[in-house]
Amino acid sequence: MTKEKEALVREITEKRERRKDNPRQIEAKNINEEVQEILEKCIKCGMCKSLCPVFKTLNEEYYSPRGRTMIMQDKNFDEILFKCNLCKACEQQCPLGIKVWEAVRKSREIINLKGKELKSNKEMIKNIKDCGNPFGKDPEKSGKLYCC
Repeated sequence: MTKEKEALVREITEKRERRKDNPRQIEAKNINEEVQEILEKCIKCGMCKSLCPVFKTLNEEYYSPRGRTMIMQDKNFDEILFKCNLCKACEQQCPLGIKVWEAVRKSREIINLKGKELKSNKEMIKNIKDCGNPFGKDPEKSGKLYCC
């Protein structure tokens, strides 16, 4: 395919992705509604922070379950959501049993549907496909087993 045809195909694909009736956009919107439904009961009491290992390590409100909840309620889905390890500790501590981890997981899906996944995730997937491990190293050359 010539460079002109490649550019034309890329342009058409990008236009389709931006359309509001694009199936990926529709799916992202539906998932966003599910996220908002999960989080609407949150009273922002902060009890979820006490067991969160990410918050304990980084000690910043932005990284706490309550911080992530506020980010998701503002429909601001960014890479901060990948700082959650989905351990469900926040759910155990929440007096209302809100599944913040589930909202985070669904929000990550929205990020991927919008084509904004992390560069590091793309690289890891490519390494697994190419080398059979997330590090991108050939185990035969190094003599080490990289994948569990």
